[in-house]
Amino acid sequence: MAFADITIQQLGPMGDGIHFGPRGRVFVDRALPGDRVKAKIRRDEQGVSRAEVVTMVRPSPFRQVAPCAHYDRCGNCTLQHLNEKFYRDWKVEMVREALQRNRVTARRLLPPVFVPGQTRRRATFSAVKSKGEVTMGYYRRRSRQIADINTCLVADPRILTIRDAVKPLLGWLLVEGEPLDVFIQLVGDLAEVVLTGPIGETGEADKFVVEGLRPLFTSKLVERLSWRANEDGAVHGLLGSGQLMARFGALKVPLPPAAFLQPTREGEQALVKAVMEALPAKGTFADLFSGCGTFSGPMLTKGPVDAYETSPAAVRALGKAAGKFPLRAFRRDLFKQPLRKEDLRGYDAVVFDPPRAGCERQAEALAYSRVPTLVAVSCNPATFARDAKTLCDGGYKLNSLQLVDQFVWSHHVEVVGVFTK
Repeated sequence: MAFADITIQQLGPMGDGIHFGPRGRVFVDRALPGDRVKAKIRRDEQGVSRAEVVTMVRPSPFRQVAPCAHYDRCGNCTLQHLNEKFYRDWKVEMVREALQRNRVTARRLLPPVFVPGQTRRRATFSAVKSKGEVTMGYYRRRSRQIADINTCLVADPRILTIRDAVKPLLGWLLVEGEPLDVFIQLVGDLAEVVLTGPIGETGEADKFVVEGLRPLFTSKLVERLSWRANEDGAVHGLLGSGQLMARFGALKVPLPPAAFLQPTREGEQALVKAVMEALPAKGTFADLFSGCGTFSGPMLTKGPVDAYETSPAAVRALGKAAGKFPLRAFRRDLFKQPLRKEDLRGYDAVVFDPPRAGCERQAEALAYSRVPTLVAVSCNPATFARDAKTLCDGGYKLNSLQLVDQFVWSHHVEVVGVFTK
């Protein structure tokens, strides 16, 4: 470990300040271009040089006082110390740089959409009991320590109300020293809670656990309460009817527990608007990585939709919702079994919204298809740019690109790209 007087030259894609020194790059948490700091430098397990600020010698002109009282302890919001203009410009530039690295050019950059704070409708808190005392909040940055958080400038205030109702019930339900994740999601005017991890005397959600949590349900704050042993485990309903309905366009979908929704209602509306404006007025469409129908539902106003999704629960939910709509839902792992050129015949447009890893193999198949319009939605500019390069090499042009930032004060950002052949 060494101490050094360094100046930050760049803000990296993960939101770290970067100092370029004689021995390479040093990544400094919560530092900005123009900051001059005395820092404690160490190498992490991967051999990356990281530094902690000991003294701020000269602050960056782009720096502001973080508005959240928990900022120094909480690991979630990493960029509250950026002033608004620099923050927004950096997010736009981050997307531009990702495209430039892959030699992809967008013909038009549409005005970006920035969603404000206190709009997040899903949040995962972590809770742990130590010597009988319960801590419930978010993990500290690069740590397995949980910081007790009772306010949040990102989450919808209703989520904090539910968090405050959950915490007192966990005192005798938590297994000493074993963290429990508490996922809270708002679905319209209703809410669900999904607990993940060991709970109760047996480590499982038995009848005693259910009774211990019943006050949360009878308080009318939560419509559905579920539990699973781990992230990949089966979800078990504990309390509630199990029917939480989400509306996507005219489609009403019975959401399975812990189903994915876009993080904010405002972000979802912006993404749907961008997708719908890119599609032809009428046609036959495919929605790849469809989830529970965020885009499939609105797309039905323009014509029949085939939805492809890996999650069996999401496919079942879409099947139940389809009714008389011209919607077909297929379970398909598009990473292992992408739609091939021949599968794509007959579609007038394809919408695809893969996870952060992108969809390398599916992009290769799309690149050499004859689908007139492709609409890519991505929460990772790096993998979007990689897949965009594949599409462009196959003859597509990136006609337009729009940035949607619904991950306020983080390094995450979403984009919608429209490709035509």
